[in-house]
Amino acid sequence: MRVHSLTLSAFGPFAGTVSVDLDDVGRDGLFLLWGSTGAGKTTLLDAVVFALYGSVPGPRGQEKRLRSDHAPADVRTEVSCEVTLGGERLRVTRRPEQVRPKKRGTGTTTEQALLHVQRLTDGGWEPVSTRIDEGSEHLRTRLGLSAEQFCQVVLLPQGDFARFLRAEPEDRSRLLRTLFDVDRFARVEEWLADERRAAGQRLDAARSVLGSLLARVAQVAAADLPEELALDPGDGAVERWMRATAAAARGRDEQARAAAAEAGRVQAHAEAARDAGRTAAERHARLDRARADLAALTARDAEVAAAHGSCDRARRAEPVRDVLETARRASRAAAASATELQRASRAWERVAAGRAADATTARELRAAAAVAEGMLADERRAVALQEQVAQLRRRAAQLEEQLHTGASAAAGAPARQAELEERVERATAAGVRVAGAAAELDRLSGQLAAAEAVDGLAGRRAAGEARVLELREAVVTTRETVQDLRDARLDGMAAELAAALVDGQDCPVCGSLDHPRPTSRVGRHVTGETEDTARAVLEQAEAQLGAARAEQAETEALLAAQQAIAGGAVVPELRTRHHEARATLDRLVDEAADLDPARAALATHLAGVARRADERSAARAALAAAHAQLEVIEATRTELARRLAEVTGPDGDLRVRRRRLLAEAESCEAWHEAHAADLRARADLAMAEERAAARAAAAGFADVEDAVGALLDPSTTTRLTDLVAEHERAVAVARSVLADPDLADPGPRPDLPALETALRAAVREREGAVARAEAARRCVTELAQLAGDLTAARVELDERRAVAAHVGDLADLANGRGANTLRMRLQSFVLAARLEQVAEVASARLQDMSGGRYTFRHSDAAGRNGARGGLGLDVLDEYTGQLRPTKTLSGGESFMASLALALGLADVVTAESGGVQIDTLFVDEGFGSLDPLALDSVMGVLDELRRGGRTVGIVSHVEELRTRIPSRIEIRAGRDGSRLAG
Repeated sequence: MRVHSLTLSAFGPFAGTVSVDLDDVGRDGLFLLWGSTGAGKTTLLDAVVFALYGSVPGPRGQEKRLRSDHAPADVRTEVSCEVTLGGERLRVTRRPEQVRPKKRGTGTTTEQALLHVQRLTDGGWEPVSTRIDEGSEHLRTRLGLSAEQFCQVVLLPQGDFARFLRAEPEDRSRLLRTLFDVDRFARVEEWLADERRAAGQRLDAARSVLGSLLARVAQVAAADLPEELALDPGDGAVERWMRATAAAARGRDEQARAAAAEAGRVQAHAEAARDAGRTAAERHARLDRARADLAALTARDAEVAAAHGSCDRARRAEPVRDVLETARRASRAAAASATELQRASRAWERVAAGRAADATTARELRAAAAVAEGMLADERRAVALQEQVAQLRRRAAQLEEQLHTGASAAAGAPARQAELEERVERATAAGVRVAGAAAELDRLSGQLAAAEAVDGLAGRRAAGEARVLELREAVVTTRETVQDLRDARLDGMAAELAAALVDGQDCPVCGSLDHPRPTSRVGRHVTGETEDTARAVLEQAEAQLGAARAEQAETEALLAAQQAIAGGAVVPELRTRHHEARATLDRLVDEAADLDPARAALATHLAGVARRADERSAARAALAAAHAQLEVIEATRTELARRLAEVTGPDGDLRVRRRRLLAEAESCEAWHEAHAADLRARADLAMAEERAAARAAAAGFADVEDAVGALLDPSTTTRLTDLVAEHERAVAVARSVLADPDLADPGPRPDLPALETALRAAVREREGAVARAEAARRCVTELAQLAGDLTAARVELDERRAVAAHVGDLADLANGRGANTLRMRLQSFVLAARLEQVAEVASARLQDMSGGRYTFRHSDAAGRNGARGGLGLDVLDEYTGQLRPTKTLSGGESFMASLALALGLADVVTAESGGVQIDTLFVDEGFGSLDPLALDSVMGVLDELRRGGRTVGIVSHVEELRTRIPSRIEIRAGRDGSRLAG
């Protein structure tokens, strides 16, 4: 991973846009990021982390205030960073969520976060992703480090490692957890704890199952569970109690079976007595029913005899049914024909007018109707001719009106043509004059604008001269104040350093923990902040003076140019001339714009004159033709009207005459047909009545009416026949039952209720005995099954007790309890191994920095007050050969140890992350605590880092580093935000 360049806008203390080319500044492999406290050195590192991960490390990221308070509202907070990740050069541009002014209207709106990732190819930059989730995943896979790992491995924050150096084991564990993934070992600990809980639950379940089985045995056997078995169910006691309980159940089963067999014999006895009683009672009931049935049948003999007679008459009348039906139909037909004849006679009498109702009259009427129908076509033709006459008269009137209108229009055409020709000439002349009028207006506009600007520029020049003078005096005064403050601070520098000394802490100059004679403050007290503030005021005043001078020069140049354009003319006169020129140009433009419409109107007028002349000629010819056609049609229509009047006669209308004649013809024909039908119906009736009388006499009936009264419908005949047959059958059945030998001597009537009561008592006794026997049998069966279940439950309980003990021992071991004498948890053991690797790698660099004096030693010893061990860290002092706690190191020694730890941890984390190549490192602060010799050793270690192709950036405000490291980025703070020097 190598950082090539960084650009940030409105980020942190930087109000504007700042760009840093790290390839250029780090070409020697080592560069300095220098600036006063609070200038924004660490902000550049935060910008790198924000571009790659979308967050800022440490407490600054928790506040979520990335936007600069100095930035204008229209400048967006944005970071762009070019890096090489996994051999791929990427440009990452990221914006946080921020509030900006609305583009339309007033107020603000929230702009969503943005991430653009681009890849450098032979053809230039091509997009990789514009989605935050997709782009972040692309960066994460190529970085191979989490945000926490990146901040510890690439940025090397010395303050964090100084605290790590002196921390207790538990606090040291927190940093190591962010760098090394021990989640899988934590999951192992949790899994073992869960398994222990699960094994305990399974053991409790096995105990519960065994207790439930013992309680079930006691319930099935209706016995009490011994108290000793409920508390501790030992193997022998359970078996003995189970055998005794099963033997008692078998005895009860044998007794119950014997009682059930005896109750069965008693029930069989009662059932036989009950069946014999039922048989006797049935004989008595049959005899009683037969006697009652025969008496009821004898009472219906008269009714059955009448039905038999009706059936006999119906059988004799049935052969005559067809002729009787024929006579009835003939009678109805004769009555209907007589009625129809009367109706036809009345209808013909209304229209007869003395004519006979015969076929000849009907034919004459229909012939007259045909003549009227044939004249309907002539009637329609007469109507059409009348419509043509009306149309021709209207057409003639329209043509006469058109000729009159055309004559009036032709009279005014010459005057209109002259008017349009004059309009075309006027528009043509105005078009020629438009260009000159426009040029004159442009000249007057420029001259007027210059004259108006001269007055304003003269006032600006006077104000600018006063402003430059005022700012020049302010710069001189501020420069003297800064110099005075600088001198005063240099005089009190020793006292300023002495005021910051605290007993027990390192001296920033000599590194000693003792401060025997600190210098006291004498004279005026000036702090660094006061001096920086004054210097910022001076820089601001100088910038304002330069801007004012540039503005004054620009004003002078503009004034001279505008005076030359105005030419000495006054503004009121120029405004009047400009207004007149504008009015003239507008008038000429309007007149010239009318040229094309005027030409079009003239052409339209001439075409109209010619067209109207042609129309008048055509109208005269059409009018003459209309008059001639009108005379011919009038003559034809008159002749047709005469003929129609002759045919219509008094009816007045052909259709009315035709309908009247047809109606009279139909009435005549209807009377003739009704008279013939009546004669036929009378003859048919006489013949049918004669045949019916002969057939009735032959069947034995007195007359036709007697035969009709004997007829029955088939359903009635069938019903009466069935009634007679059923009566005869029932009488025979009743007499056959009375003649049965079994009923001759039925014996005494039995007492059935008493027999049923005795049987029910026997059944209840047997059911009770059988239920008791079944319960005893089930008890024996269930006890046999429960005996096997108890044995299986005892085996399961022993197995689960062994598993629970084994899993519990493993869980205690992984959680630092039980047989774990070091009281180290599994994940702490893994972290301890990683810390041992870090200590080994860091020791090589610490020996180089300390001249071979110090070496890290990892310790497994327990912490204070019995705290868990495994993450102890000491240093071996080669001068004394003793192990020393890291807290006993001096300020400079602590810095070297922290830097060595940071570099060693970076190497181990890099190897842990799959060998990620880290080509850019930043070392943040801590160099002020080193003496010159220690600083040389530290710089030597950093030189070794850059020999491997790495670029190392040192973040510091120490003045001596400015002389040691020529390549640097210097940041200056001001009232308007920070900026880069140079």
